[in-house]
Amino acid sequence: MVPIYKEASFRPDYRQAQVGQIMAALYKLRSIAVTGLAGMGKSNVVRFIVSHPQVRPRYLKDRADDYTFVHVDCAGLAGSDEAEILSEIAAHLHREGFPAEAGPPPPIHRTIRHLLRDQILSVDARLNLVLVLDYFDEPARELGRPFFNYLFHLRNVRPRGNLSYVFVTRRPMGHLHELQELLDDGCTIGPLSYRDALDSIRRDEARLGCALDPEQRDGLIACTGGHPGFMKNGAELACSGKVDLSALATESTRQLLRSEKVRNLCEELWNDLTPAEQTILVHAARHLPQKSVDAGCVAYLERNGLLVRKDMGQGGVDGIFCPLFETFVRQATSTGSAIRITAVFPNRVHVETPAGEEWTTLPPRVFAALLALTEAQGQVVPTDGLIHRVYGDEAAGATNAALSQLIKRLRGALDPRVRRMIDDPGYTCVETIRDVGYRLNG
Repeated sequence: MVPIYKEASFRPDYRQAQVGQIMAALYKLRSIAVTGLAGMGKSNVVRFIVSHPQVRPRYLKDRADDYTFVHVDCAGLAGSDEAEILSEIAAHLHREGFPAEAGPPPPIHRTIRHLLRDQILSVDARLNLVLVLDYFDEPARELGRPFFNYLFHLRNVRPRGNLSYVFVTRRPMGHLHELQELLDDGCTIGPLSYRDALDSIRRDEARLGCALDPEQRDGLIACTGGHPGFMKNGAELACSGKVDLSALATESTRQLLRSEKVRNLCEELWNDLTPAEQTILVHAARHLPQKSVDAGCVAYLERNGLLVRKDMGQGGVDGIFCPLFETFVRQATSTGSAIRITAVFPNRVHVETPAGEEWTTLPPRVFAALLALTEAQGQVVPTDGLIHRVYGDEAAGATNAALSQLIKRLRGALDPRVRRMIDDPGYTCVETIRDVGYRLNG
């Protein structure tokens, strides 16, 4: 019995490239790993494959009737141990009618491995069986060589070897031991294409009982980059009047990020990444130069659609795939307490933040003011003492107004740079303590 999912009503060409890749692997009786980061819709893809009436005829042609799919949602399991996973597979096979007739009760000593093996053997040898293990992240971490080698054994007991697996996880799984040789190239699920994104918005409109105009739909796609989870939440917020998709992109983005659901999904996507991948995105979000970049991490982020290249001819990573996540990355990694400003002789300044580092050169007296402030290590430097440090023998002729102008020049050199790096428009490198003096913030 084919399960009924909402994906059964999607357009037949939904996610055509990714669905085509998965079905091509299954056509060759290979297995495949399907990966996609938080909210990208990988489960939508496999539910579409197992439930849509036109998928098999469209991709398998004259062999469409030779396949049967069993979809196991591991997210609904209480645990991730082998016995529960195999019992769930056995239960789904039973619901699909395998074995076709109930036999005598099995001996009490038989394990779930023996029972599942018998079920697999009961499936018509001419039928290509596909086991889809959805939300397989936790089992993939917990189960090791014996489990995957047993799956390899199940495939081998089939007279024609026509048992395939589809593993659905967020991150790529490790080596699957004997089963590894049966795997086709992995399929990565990233943001939706423009056409699929429009279809997704229209489905949300029907679900919510509202209608967005073409400009609003385009604005939502542009703001979210076609990320299915972002778009779903964005459509709900727009239909409830909490987000104005007709506003400038920066304002729409800020409105979306006020939603706890949107921020939680951003955090979930962010937490799916390794520290090295996060560092690359921080630099991309702040348009900072990438130093000592791990090419493998960049390739992974591009493959998952989080990094895009707008000027392919120039090479190099251009930026994050959508304004919404780019703004989230800047905000999430901004912290004034982590700013470090260092005066370096003879007249240079080194600025370090969580987003990276930059250098700049200062005029001699502006540098002298910075040096005095850095040596105070966060303490207030009295105005008179700062004048003496900056002007030396000429201190007697220097005024508070002259010092104020030097501080203004120091702020002018550093504030715009640091504000951009930490995404804080209110930051200032030097704080004025009225009637006392000045203090360095960094």
